[in-house]
Formats: sequence, C-alpha cells, structure tokens
Amino acid sequence: MHRLLFVAATLAVTMPCKTVAQNLFFSKDGRVVREILSVPEPTENGFSHVRAITYDSVTGKTLHVLDLDADTWLFSVTTDGRFAIVSIDRDRKGVPARILRADLETGRMNEIPHSWVDPTDPRPYASIADDGRLISVYSEDGPEESPMVVTLYDWRTKRRVARQTSPLIGAGGIFGGDVTPDGKIEFVNNRSGSIVIDPKTGRTLISYGPFSVRSPDGTWVVEFPQTVYGERKEFSILNGLNGKPVGKLDLSLTEEEVNWWWQGAFCGASGRFIAAGPDEVFAVEIPTGKKLATFSPEIWKDLDTKEKTTGSVACDPTGKRVAIRSGARLTIHNLN
Repeated sequence: MHRLLFVAATLAVTMPCKTVAQNLFFSKDGRVVREILSVPEPTENGFSHVRAITYDSVTGKTLHVLDLDADTWLFSVTTDGRFAIVSIDRDRKGVPARILRADLETGRMNEIPHSWVDPTDPRPYASIADDGRLISVYSEDGPEESPMVVTLYDWRTKRRVARQTSPLIGAGGIFGGDVTPDGKIEFVNNRSGSIVIDPKTGRTLISYGPFSVRSPDGTWVVEFPQTVYGERKEFSILNGLNGKPVGKLDLSLTEEEVNWWWQGAFCGASGRFIAAGPDEVFAVEIPTGKKLATFSPEIWKDLDTKEKTTGSVACDPTGKRVAIRSGARLTIHNLN
C-alpha cells in the first residue's frame, strides 16, 4: 500500500453559509487548483453569481479571484477548470436567459449564437467538451416519440457538427443531455443513469447507472452504490468502451458507509481514482480497485463540522496531488 506522504497546504477559506455548489479542478500541468462556486448575493432578493478562485497547488496561496456578473449560473466546466458554460438572467420575468462561454482564467465571456438556442425555452442548457471547442445544446424539440435532443456545435467555426435524439425511454425522473469531456453525446436520467452515444452515427457506446463517474478520456467508469433507485451495493469498475465489469473498489466498508452519498474524481490517465464518502477519502488504483491510500478526516475535514460529510475532491492528471474541500477548509495533499 502506498503511503500518504504529507499535507502540502491547508487553507482556511471562509465561504458564505448558503453556497450552493462547489467544484474543484486541477490545471492540465497540475500547477494550480481552481475552485468554482455559486455565491449568493448579500441582499435578500439578490441573485447568485459564479466565482472562480485559483490556488497555487504547492503552497496553497490564492493567486486569483474572478467574480462574474450577478445572476450567473454554472452549467458546465472543462476538467481543468479553464473554460465554463454559464447562463445569465436566468428565471427573470420578461428577460430571456443568455448562455455564455467563459474563460475563467482571463474573465473573457462570449455569448453563444442565438440561433443555437430555442428562443421559447425559459431555461436553455448547454455544456462544453474538454477541448473548449465543442459545445452542446440540449432541447426537447425533437419528434414526439423521442423529444430529447443534443446538438453539437464547433465554437470556432460556429457550425453544427452533430445532432442526436435520446434513446432513453421516459419513465419518470429528470432528463437531460450534454457533451462529454471527450466529445461524445450523453443523455442522462437521474433514476436510470446515462447513455453515451457516438455523435456521428447515434450508436450507443456504453450505458451505466446514476451515481457514476466516467473518466475524461472515456476509458473507465466507476459506479457507486445505487440504493435510492435500485439495489446495487457495489463499487464497480467498468470498461468505458464496452461497459463490461472489470473490477471493484476494494474499500472494506460497512453497510452504513456503502449507503452513503459518494463522489469521486479520476486522476487523468494515471490509473488512479479518488473516492469520497462519509468522512472518508481514498485513493485507489484503476482498474484493479486496489486501495493505495486513506485520507483520514483529521487532515482534511473542517473542524467546525461535527456531522458526517462528503468532501469535494479533485486529483491532478499525474495522480500525485489531491485537493479536498470540507466546509471552510481546503487541503492539498501529495501522494508518492
């Protein structure tokens, strides 16, 4: 078993108590960690806005803070935290919502073409692939038997490159669709899970259940236990190309821990994965599922948080550094 070497930095960053979303990302070179938050406005009737904070991944020093305009909502982020899709003026009466492509390093924002979005849709949704170039727009204006549609556009040429309808059958729950980090089309249902299809042919490549994490390059999928809409109680590792089971995460958990809400992050293509559960964070090897390290809550948990919590996690592409957010505490850890 590999041993956790040391905590490289511990940050005490105080966040508003009503922060509704947190996301951590390592840059492609691993030199910085980006944290993207949805921050409420201080006024009673204010709107939230997107904030992007950049930290030095070695020292933990805050390098840059970028606040977008009021009433900005985060939709999608590249896995390095550089580019994002945000909406503005969402849910305002008499004001159409707009969707923008944001560079979270420079603060530059560009609105996507109006022709890409249904003007009658009060809540348009879009997402971005890891190349920062492919942008998807989800709508439900398809044929009656399959109304859910994802259309892909090339940001540079502004041309449509693919359009596919969903093979998912409506059986309750919440539906959606987007572009995956590696440029595939994905249709999602919060109960039945996801279907990834080839954007050109519409052929189904893989399907997997909810509470799962797909690697950015599409090579692997880690399925967490599904105890809300099913009875799967294993941490399965799937081949991302064909969906076949190849292993399980060797975590030796109690039933209470298995039934917890888990989240995770792949460490690029390094063959490492970070799993976060009830006061527990593990580094594991993919595809064997072998546990490499355990991060005890004493080194990452917010000391003012008494109840069990799941920390937000990110891992750099080399698998050598892990970031964990717990309440007002952000810690960055090195692995050998």
